[in-house]
Amino acid sequence: MPSYEILPSDDPLTALHKRARQAERARDYQRAVELYTQGLEDGSYSAKVRRNLLRQRAFAYEDLKQYDHAEADYNAALQIEPLDADFYAKRGFYFYRRGRYDDALSDFRKGGELVPTDGGFPFGEGQVYGKLGQHERAVELYTEAIRRNAQVASYYRERGSAYNYLGKFKEAKADYDKALALGYSIPAPRETADSNLGRGYASWHLGRYQDAIDDFSAVLKVLPRSSTAHAWRGMAYQSLGKRPEAIADYKAALAIDPKNESALRNLKSLGVQPP
Repeated sequence: MPSYEILPSDDPLTALHKRARQAERARDYQRAVELYTQGLEDGSYSAKVRRNLLRQRAFAYEDLKQYDHAEADYNAALQIEPLDADFYAKRGFYFYRRGRYDDALSDFRKGGELVPTDGGFPFGEGQVYGKLGQHERAVELYTEAIRRNAQVASYYRERGSAYNYLGKFKEAKADYDKALALGYSIPAPRETADSNLGRGYASWHLGRYQDAIDDFSAVLKVLPRSSTAHAWRGMAYQSLGKRPEAIADYKAALAIDPKNESALRNLKSLGVQPP
């Protein structure tokens, strides 16, 4: 874990960021906004530093639900010369989080035109189309992202998810295999768990029940309160005829989420009434 302790040797910008991070960890987002604003008032900082301060302040504004201010900061970052095209992706994902999908697509496409070698822009488009339920189009865009940069695990993970939605489980499993083999650039247990969850689902559909159990068990080591992982592991146990294990998992899923339809349905199919 990084240290946010202010040291005597810290330069003003480093100290400012540490204070802002402390405020964010305490969920004092208004204080974080004030600190980033102080930094932006210093005209000596480079264009890169100013863009980063604007982005961090935009995150704090989002946490405060002051979305007009957050959007204004993304807009301001894109006005700083020289233009950093990556901020089209950053603003695009902001629009994505806000459910403004047309605006998000517009930004991802603008960025992609400026930097046609960057896989992040078609990846962003793929995220939007996936959210809209247009999974065939999402697969096409994730494939383009992979063509541009074949070493990014999240591209394979998200294409695997799209393949699962399309019922193309063999292709999905291959993509999750690749994502897990590549790993992530920083320790990312949640992303790894998502890949295990998706691969387990694909494996179950392919009749590879023990593989599915292994993947769902890996998910539960990271996310022990995942009702979905418990329910799906229960299905895999049930498919192997392991009734007690299946019942235990269905009950665990319902203890976390009493409305888990899969667990309810499958528990009843075993002649067991829900708890």
